[in-house]
Amino acid sequence: MSNTSSALASRSDEAQELPALIFLGPPGTYSHQAAFDAFGDSVRYVAKQTIADVFESLSSELPFGIVPQENSTNGSVIETYNLLRCEVVGRDSFVRGETNIPIKHSLVVRQNVKIEDIEHVFSHEQALGQCKAFLKAFLPKASLVPTDSTASAARTLLNPPSESFDPLKSAAICSAVVTSLFPGLEVLRAGIQDGQSNTTRFYIVSCGMDVGVPWQISPTYQKRALIRLLPDRDSVAWDSSRAIKALNIPISRIDRRPSLYSTTFHDVYFLEVYAEGGRESDVPWFDCVNQAVERLRQAGLKSTVLGIW
Repeated sequence: MSNTSSALASRSDEAQELPALIFLGPPGTYSHQAAFDAFGDSVRYVAKQTIADVFESLSSELPFGIVPQENSTNGSVIETYNLLRCEVVGRDSFVRGETNIPIKHSLVVRQNVKIEDIEHVFSHEQALGQCKAFLKAFLPKASLVPTDSTASAARTLLNPPSESFDPLKSAAICSAVVTSLFPGLEVLRAGIQDGQSNTTRFYIVSCGMDVGVPWQISPTYQKRALIRLLPDRDSVAWDSSRAIKALNIPISRIDRRPSLYSTTFHDVYFLEVYAEGGRESDVPWFDCVNQAVERLRQAGLKSTVLGIW
């Protein structure tokens, strides 16, 4: 075997030994970019088609994942919060950290397509929501077609889903990087997102709580935790003041989704809490969170720790 072949074989073996991290694919999505910024060459990357696939694929063989949690323009990622309702989260899989990246969207088309040709715009629903002003101003009559990811929207332009689909009358909203990954595409308009501060926050998830997260650079964010709270089925309405009093830890955000198991219109709540800055405590953060959850349970609120970081 030549020296070059030996080196390539050695790199392949090393890649297989790295822990796997699952992301919303295909390559070129913002999830892929966020993962690489956070983990670099410390993991091997495995693309999945949907956010649900990321959660469902977590295992000892695929121990880490990354999922979009919130965008500064378009709000919470509903698919992620719907999956956080499942009992497996907080039992087998957990949130272990977070990372943010600025989002710069581009309108990508097949080569030589003009904006007046476009009748259909493909992208993930979050990206479509983050470009409302541009779409209203320049493509008000175009139909908006949701896809599993921004990069899969770009790939649709090269692999038409049906004979009736005309890629020369279509565009995708995605990262400009896809034009280097998928030959035949070009950027028609860049920076089309609503506002220049458009940023997406991602959760890092893992199979189990014991395995160490292989950060490329250790994060410096404040100590946080995510708690899922399910009010008593017999209660008419959720008494937020009772939950806040029992928790007795600062809350940075509260999200709500319809419950999977409760009676009609009884929701499940997600409370993200944090350690107050500048205050030293004799109690470790892990213990503080678990003590808070125990207080919630004593107050009659079914609570589960979904992650501590």
